[in-house]
Amino acid sequence: MATILINGTEYPIPEGEKLNAIQMAKRVGVEIPYYCWHPSLSVVANCRMCEVEVGSKDPKTGEVKMMPKLVPGCQTPAKDGTVLVTDSAKVQEHQRMIMELLLLNHPLDCPVCDQAGECGLQDYSYEHGQSNHRFVEERIVNPRKDVSDLIQLNQDRCIMCTRCVRFTREITQTAELQVMRRGNHAEIATFPGVSLDDNPLAGNVVDLCPVGALLDKDFLHKQRVWFLAKHDSVCTHCSTGCNISVEENKGKIWRVKPRNNPHVNDYWICDEGRYGYKDDSAPDDLLEAMYVLKGDDHVAVAIDEAVRLVDRGLKQAVIGGRTVAGVLSPFLTVEEAYLMATYLKGMTSDAVLAVGPVPARGEDRTFSPDKSAGRSGDTSFLAPRPFTIHAEKAPNARGVRAVIEHVQGAVVEYDELLRKVEAGEVGALYVASGSPTDWIDEPTAAKVREKVAFLVVQDSRVGALAHKADVVLAGGTYAEKAGSYVNADGRIQYAGASLPPRDGSLPDLDLFAVLLDRPGGPARSSDVLAELAEAAPAFAAAKGGTLPLYGATLEASASSPRENGPPPFVDAWYAAMGAAKAR
Repeated sequence: MATILINGTEYPIPEGEKLNAIQMAKRVGVEIPYYCWHPSLSVVANCRMCEVEVGSKDPKTGEVKMMPKLVPGCQTPAKDGTVLVTDSAKVQEHQRMIMELLLLNHPLDCPVCDQAGECGLQDYSYEHGQSNHRFVEERIVNPRKDVSDLIQLNQDRCIMCTRCVRFTREITQTAELQVMRRGNHAEIATFPGVSLDDNPLAGNVVDLCPVGALLDKDFLHKQRVWFLAKHDSVCTHCSTGCNISVEENKGKIWRVKPRNNPHVNDYWICDEGRYGYKDDSAPDDLLEAMYVLKGDDHVAVAIDEAVRLVDRGLKQAVIGGRTVAGVLSPFLTVEEAYLMATYLKGMTSDAVLAVGPVPARGEDRTFSPDKSAGRSGDTSFLAPRPFTIHAEKAPNARGVRAVIEHVQGAVVEYDELLRKVEAGEVGALYVASGSPTDWIDEPTAAKVREKVAFLVVQDSRVGALAHKADVVLAGGTYAEKAGSYVNADGRIQYAGASLPPRDGSLPDLDLFAVLLDRPGGPARSSDVLAELAEAAPAFAAAKGGTLPLYGATLEASASSPRENGPPPFVDAWYAAMGAAKAR
């Protein structure tokens, strides 16, 4: 077995992995500080913060020979017989000198810097720097400038790690950013006449910046990061299913950042998903009560009264050969779709279940990383993956279809359901939306209202159909509910709730649970997912109501590590990376 010696202790090297010294040390709980290195970018070794003592151990004699000079850990492969010393006096003195160099021209403005609290420079200055400052000459001062409408560059704070430059060259391959001039006059800049505004992944350069040089103007001076509560979720703005962290304070979302998933989005999200939180951050058209139609107007009623009217109205409308139908939105979670389908099919086996319209805009746009640039820590199952912004602007069309196929046997398309409504075959219609935009236009809403005797709309917003419904149920936005989504690749992933339900509303899962009269109080998404996994072979990977860290492919065996997530040692690595804020 291959082994490595770190600070006098021998550790096994996981078979099949290609790690550098930083990764291997982190794996065993030893931190090597770094700035310029990132696991998804090429290795440049220009910050020199990760330099350590490196040597080799003779497998026959056991003799250790050390190199005379310190070596960057990001460029040092972890291989059999490698010896690393990360805590010697020589290494510590080097780290102290590097911190002093990086802070020569750095403004001492931590109290007013938005990066404070999650700044690599701040953290390492405390851990590896010194309290006194010997530089007494005049510092270089550069004016702030905008590199896009939403990104501000504070060149004074920049440590020239070049992560942002490498991102635009290697990941998006648009190359808007460059290093201009040399020496102490070097600075980050855009090419003349070029802006990051046209780059749909531009916001990632803010996440990559280990200091406060690149800042998001949408978040600038609005919150302190230590006040924010972070919730793991999944982006619902397209079918990619990017893993995100929703950060809120006092019931309001302040920003959204990416979470790593090597099977889906790597470390990135698009700007549409990043800034789309505003759609669910208390817009004016959010429903804040349950409504029933009395006369020509809607009147707010208690939740229990609205639910009773729904149940009674649906049953009474199923007469004269007409049936009840349900429109299951592709914005519903898997668990919500399952309970809705179960409720309607339990009312009558002739109930028609249709998938709602799947919005689409433009064409798929794929960014393929430049593999020739290299990637540290690359393995066969964590190779650089393309990032796709899908034209399909719904998060769970495949999950809803899979649920309908299980419950009904075949999926009824939305247009087909409208034809049934037009033909007078539908006596009662239950529409569950949750779309951030109005997906049913006014003419269609008027036609549906004319043909259907009883109409229920469950939504988080006031849309054209809600104005004509007999009962309007206020459901939850994506941020107010927990559940699972199936992305374009067929991977089911769990998203947690980030906000409590609005006053007067209930998460969709709870509304369906009340209609089903499920015992045990509020519905738990894990319990519903466990039921579905037990009943539907397609969801077998979710057996027990839990999903692997990175989700699972539908119809995949739960024992298949490459289908349902990397092996446990890779989980540990990425968990450690997340804890270190992927500096």
